[in-house]
Amino acid sequence: MAAKPSNITAMQTITETVAPAAPRARSRKKVVLITLAVILGCAGIAAATGALWVKHTFYPSPIQPVSLTATEKAEFDSKLQVLGNPAAIPADEANRTIIVNEREVNAYLAQQQLGENVEVKFGEGSVSAAVIFQAPEDFPVFPNQKIRLRFTFGTSLTPEHKLSLKLDDLSLGGISLPNSWIGDIKGVDLVAQNVETDPALQKFLAGIQSMEIHNGTLRLVLNK
Repeated sequence: MAAKPSNITAMQTITETVAPAAPRARSRKKVVLITLAVILGCAGIAAATGALWVKHTFYPSPIQPVSLTATEKAEFDSKLQVLGNPAAIPADEANRTIIVNEREVNAYLAQQQLGENVEVKFGEGSVSAAVIFQAPEDFPVFPNQKIRLRFTFGTSLTPEHKLSLKLDDLSLGGISLPNSWIGDIKGVDLVAQNVETDPALQKFLAGIQSMEIHNGTLRLVLNK
């Protein structure tokens, strides 16, 4: 009879030892559920991002045209008047300096009925343009599809007043297209190829003393 309490004590000890297994099982299950939730969440984000990329690139909405305020328009019109009339150019350099910003350029494009399809941005020494257009039948990717492309040009004006405008990159949805797909025009000076046969371009360049492009602005100093 004396052995019974010992057996009961042993069973209690075993029960107390085994009992923590249930919380550990629940803990592992919780980790698995959290991991699955993270994986599904990442997959959902990736799918949503991919869908947005496809819509932005291959089903692009029209670009929002820029409209200047009355004050901005008056200032921009005065700049255009100086550019179009060499006789109106002041003698001192401070007044011969014209600074044009992105809003003014994009508003001008909107006036030319291009505001929904072209948007220009100025960077340090570069000009980029987002363009929405219908790809031609012989386009190397997605022919006959409306797409959004981004052209990036490196530009400068040499001391000899020679404007250089070279295509640095052409990208589709942020992916740079191979040079061979676009007729090997990357790095080609587009101005140098056309200036000799374009009197209007020659006249424009002859009137520029210096040119600088910075983030958001184009700075021109005109010749006397």
